[in-house]
Amino acid sequence: MIRTSMVRLRVTAVAVAASACLLGGAASAQAATPGPGRAVAATETAKFTGSGTGGTMGSAIESATNVALSYAQAAGWQRSQCYRLASDVRQSGGWFTAVSQVFCQR
Repeated sequence: MIRTSMVRLRVTAVAVAASACLLGGAASAQAATPGPGRAVAATETAKFTGSGTGGTMGSAIESATNVALSYAQAAGWQRSQCYRLASDVRQSGGWFTAVSQVFCQR
């Protein structure tokens, strides 16, 4: 029965990763091998990247983060399960352009 549960978990992980890749993100799932009398613990993670522009550095980062979070929500993640992992800002003319990466875990 434990082997069947692990196979189902792996199939679910592959399905999650495939759906995240279609939506512009990357996903992974990890399963712990249970010991005697222990339940299977699984952690699912994903990363999403968004880009945005703004008149200030902060507004450009916020815009890019909101885009990445909208990709995460479209893939079934809640905003409370995600946080900004990294961001990069560049200035072009009077505008700022940002790329933000969001990490999600459940």
